Amino acid sequence: MKNNRRNIGLNLPGDGERRERDAYYTPTWAIDALLDSGILDLEGKQILEPCAGGGAIVDALKSRGFNVVGRDINGDERWEQRNFLDGMQGFDAIITNPPFNLMDKFLISAVSSAKQVAVIGRTLLVEGNRRRKLWKSNPPSHILQLPHRVDFSGNGDGKGGVMVMAWFIWDGSNNKETKFVW
Repeated sequence: MKNNRRNIGLNLPGDGERRERDAYYTPTWAIDALLDSGILDLEGKQILEPCAGGGAIVDALKSRGFNVVGRDINGDERWEQRNFLDGMQGFDAIITNPPFNLMDKFLISAVSSAKQVAVIGRTLLVEGNRRRKLWKSNPPSHILQLPHRVDFSGNGDGKGGVMVMAWFIWDGSNNKETKFVW
């Protein structure tokens, strides 16, 4: 599908085509920023990555010894083909980079399914009346602002993109005040 709007917040392939099912994969440095923050207690927890894609988040978690299950709507020889909207129950934590066009549905499902949730998203997730209702009823415990703009193109080190991103985190504490962390 052609997209004539070049400034949509993603580094699109050279021909301006959006990737099928918003398949833009998380750079390793952004995952490390989350895991190094110490905000989430993942030791001994069963973790789900429901939008596993190329496996960057799954691989980063496994390399640190965490118990993680990957799933993806596109399937893969490494994980089950499954739409996250079909259920995420049975896990202690959910860590993912969901498709931006389904972010609201994803957030509602994730925070009702697991105590700990971390979702990478554009900082504009704090805007809008629809999300205000979600934030008011179940605010994130932390917003971890990433130090670089993120390049999801897969070309290079994943830094220097056009999007200002943060991890939106629910740490399981049910704290009603969100901490902003750099």
